Amino acid sequence: MKRKSTCKYTIPIMLLTLAMTAGCGSNSNSSGGAASVTAPSVTSGGQTSGTGSVNQSELSNASSPSSNNTSTGSLPSSTGSEKPAEQQIQTMLTDVSLLGDQLGYAWGVTAKELKMYRTEDAGVKWTAVSPPADGHSFEASPRDNSGIYVLDRDHMWVFQPGQNDGKSQMLRTKDGGKSWQTADLPNTVRAIGLYFINPNHGWLLSSSDAAMGKSEKSLYVTEDGGASWKQIMENTGYLPTDNPTPQAIPQSGYSRGMSFRDALNGFVPLETIDGKLQLYGTRDGGHSWSLVALQEIPGETNDINYAISAAPQFWGADRMKGWFPITVRGKDTQYFDGFFTTDGGQTWTFTPLNTVPVDLVSKSYDITFINDKEGWYLKDGGFSHTMDGGTTWKRIAEDPVLAGAFKTFPYAIRMEFTEKGTGWLLLRNEEATGSRLLQTKDGGSTWQLL
Repeated sequence: MKRKSTCKYTIPIMLLTLAMTAGCGSNSNSSGGAASVTAPSVTSGGQTSGTGSVNQSELSNASSPSSNNTSTGSLPSSTGSEKPAEQQIQTMLTDVSLLGDQLGYAWGVTAKELKMYRTEDAGVKWTAVSPPADGHSFEASPRDNSGIYVLDRDHMWVFQPGQNDGKSQMLRTKDGGKSWQTADLPNTVRAIGLYFINPNHGWLLSSSDAAMGKSEKSLYVTEDGGASWKQIMENTGYLPTDNPTPQAIPQSGYSRGMSFRDALNGFVPLETIDGKLQLYGTRDGGHSWSLVALQEIPGETNDINYAISAAPQFWGADRMKGWFPITVRGKDTQYFDGFFTTDGGQTWTFTPLNTVPVDLVSKSYDITFINDKEGWYLKDGGFSHTMDGGTTWKRIAEDPVLAGAFKTFPYAIRMEFTEKGTGWLLLRNEEATGSRLLQTKDGGSTWQLL
């Protein structure tokens, strides 16, 4: 789906609900510059390729937590003598990006300041890599792939919403956060999708004036790493525009992300009020868009609501194989199925994933695939694993650290895995005043706090 070979997703269990997330650690002030902090010893693993996640708790930006909020709850340590690494991160985490067995980023917002941290040794040490606070105020915590995009260790982009009728901005770094540059965007926009295929070429999907199941949508492209942006698509919206795009992503429907397979082929799923699946695609780098044909779902009825939960994810060097998850919602329950492709998204085949339905109000319901065969499935605090594309699932025995975390932090915010079985799971509590980041090194059999 993105960057190196890692990918992930997050989808809301109540798809139209905008929830507030919270993160790990205390909310005391942290340094704006690079500073190393030490966490407990963690056994390191090898390099990976490919990770993907679909989270059920929230998708939209999270509100900035109070500067007095702290993580709560007493959980057993994996060794009994180690100090949890989350105590070294000086903010409440609201999202993470796992790039490999050793490398990952985590962030949150404290007193309207974005706090970002990087680990390069599986959570043993965390380095503060935050953009400068001066002039950059965040009312809400940005989400991965919409307000923040992490391509690799060095290249990151952060969308800064416009305030007081000012222009929106894009913050960018090409040295892992040692220095940051700022570029003004053409208009005051609200980011709903951010995606880069390399350090130079990326897209920003924005939306405004959302109401009655419709929203204006605009697409911007950069070819110089985010230093400048050009608008290449705009739908008509409710007010006339000077140069509307004839073949634009329509007003109707809310975007559930954006992804590109290469410089020309991209996809944007829409959630519609009538519960029908809609996937729009481009073959010219985003200038024009059309509805992508999807295989009919067997037994589809008007009594069931279908929604594409996240933008397509692609695997492998040629990125021809890929998938996207759908949430199937009935009157009282919901479950996951998916669509898979082997030709780069030209055709999509419906695939039942045989996941067990849960209540519509389930707090932890998540699914991820790292290739077309292997995936993980989270249901009510327990994991299952598949090696045959979801035909069969094997329940993973309960881990005491994970079980203890779910008692106090029952909401799953983000779940990601790598091809070698390293995984991160970010949880939050009922009050959205604290969270826990956990890590597995053995495919979900055992977990420890980070």
